[in-house]
Amino acid sequence: MGVNIEQLTKKQKQNFKNLRKQMSEQDNKVMELNKVIESLKKTETKSNKTQEKFSLDMKEYENKFHKINKDMQEHTDKTHSITQEIKRLSDQMAALQKESSKNMLNTSTQLEKHSVIYKLLQQRLMPLDKMIQIFNQNLETREERKTRVENIEDAISKLSKDLNLIESRVCNRYACQVQLAQPKPVSVGLIMSNFDEVREYNGQHFNQTTGTFVSPHDGLYLVCVTLNESEGKQIIVGVWAGDEWFTSIEVKCANTSAAGSVVVDMKKGQELYFQVFLADQGATLSWPSSCTIVSL
Repeated sequence: MGVNIEQLTKKQKQNFKNLRKQMSEQDNKVMELNKVIESLKKTETKSNKTQEKFSLDMKEYENKFHKINKDMQEHTDKTHSITQEIKRLSDQMAALQKESSKNMLNTSTQLEKHSVIYKLLQQRLMPLDKMIQIFNQNLETREERKTRVENIEDAISKLSKDLNLIESRVCNRYACQVQLAQPKPVSVGLIMSNFDEVREYNGQHFNQTTGTFVSPHDGLYLVCVTLNESEGKQIIVGVWAGDEWFTSIEVKCANTSAAGSVVVDMKKGQELYFQVFLADQGATLSWPSSCTIVSL
């Protein structure tokens, strides 16, 4: 059986063409695969950069969170220290009142004795003839008797001044601290009231329902206000006594506190209150917002 060389050559050529076509298709597939690999590399690089940025952001948020916790702890410590100082002052004022009452009682007793003596002397001085006889009998001159009486009067006058001085120093010390434990929404014109905690020393003069303090006596009062807003809203609160404005406290940063104080000269029965000057929509006061009033 013979072999046709011409047919074999044509077949080889066709196989060669098919082989070249397959190789071209393989090259195209390799190129497409390379493109896919390059795209995956770019996607991986972008994902790594995003992950690095996310890690930096998380670290920054953690630092801010630690700082906020530290600030809140410092404010809590300050509030506790102020409370302890107020209690210490209250105990001292109570001791001073007790001592002053005892001194006033002793002075009153002495004054009563001197008053009796003075009345007896007045009774003796009324009958002039009898007084002359007494002077003659005792061999005392009128000038000496007059001097002795004047000395007694000076002593009584001095004791009276001492009594007035002691009475002027006796006063009723008062301290009050009101504080929020839960968030409370505020709006412009609102008078702060319905505090969660109200602590008063030496009397009850703060009306929790109306949010007003009524002065129990004439004198100077130290007023301290601390505000805290957790959402970054702006709030301005003013201190008023009657129709007179004294100071304002402003807070406008999230999770921060603002504090202020003022000395107010009040008359007995005069009202003091805390009114909102300005408040963003949705503004809310949160713990540890508080107000303290101490008589000086």
